[in-house]
Amino acid sequence: NYRYKVSLEKIMRDTEPAADKFQSAFSRRQVLAGAGVLGATAIGGCQMESAKEPEKSELEIANEALVTNFCKDWSLRDIDALTPYLDEDLVYQITPSQPLITSLEQFTKQMGPFLKNMESIEWEILRSYVVGPLVLNDRIDHFNAPADSKRPSMHFQIAGHFFVEDGKIKIWKDWPIPGKEQVIG
Repeated sequence: NYRYKVSLEKIMRDTEPAADKFQSAFSRRQVLAGAGVLGATAIGGCQMESAKEPEKSELEIANEALVTNFCKDWSLRDIDALTPYLDEDLVYQITPSQPLITSLEQFTKQMGPFLKNMESIEWEILRSYVVGPLVLNDRIDHFNAPADSKRPSMHFQIAGHFFVEDGKIKIWKDWPIPGKEQVIG
């Protein structure tokens, strides 16, 4: 124990000139204020200025508009209104656990009857991001079945990602958002 006291006393004595320089450069108030700002920032009390979002190119604006209009047109429940947005060689996956749909023809055959069997469809886009040919949206898809239908109504919050090429959606995948309620029935 004595040995540690001697070592601590020696350390204090050897560092006194450095401590004096520190004290003369910064007052106690400045040190405490700086520590307070750092502490507030660490717990989220102060907002740091974020980097300015780059302006969207004309192509990005067009790609985002294409995907947004495609999502809105689901409310028409008309497969012929949706197919102009899609590439002939479309690759679509409803969810990661479902098989890929690998053509516009396959999409039309699978989704056409489904659309007609719904009373209403609404896709709510919560937020959307675009980078070049990629469009990502966070949305809630509402598929409302008729009251007398054997089919259930469904509501899914998902992340949709779209790859747009030559003004058409070429690749489209939807991902359920973990922790969000997915409702069937």
